[in-house]
Amino acid sequence: MDYFFWLKAAHLVAVFIFIGGMILNGFLLRYLRPGVQQLDAVISAARFWNGPIIGFALLLVWVLGLTLAYLASYFAAPWLMAKMALVFLLSGIHGAQAAAFRKMQQIPAQPVSAFLRNSALVTMIFVAAIVLLVILQPF
Repeated sequence: MDYFFWLKAAHLVAVFIFIGGMILNGFLLRYLRPGVQQLDAVISAARFWNGPIIGFALLLVWVLGLTLAYLASYFAAPWLMAKMALVFLLSGIHGAQAAAFRKMQQIPAQPVSAFLRNSALVTMIFVAAIVLLVILQPF
């Protein structure tokens, strides 16, 4: 059953990369404004990391997480359903962040929504809830 620990480790590495990228995206969306020097270069760099790196990490989070849930027979556990709902919402926030970067590059003067400006905080709150669900396994 050593492969199970390798899957857990790979899942956690993907989670760290994904969440770190989402928090960075949130801070960039909060503080990047029209008129910032080299705005286009920063947005291009963010989009480069967002797609192939953070997006691939998100894919691994889902594939490895679902595999682990299957192998551990956790699909009937209510805490896992709550966790998956939060991960689903995080995936949606990531998509909204990516769309915001695309819009910022096309129309730099368009303001970012208040929700996306606070998406780093929302991400951290969701991650805290997910960690509590995984460790405590309530219900």
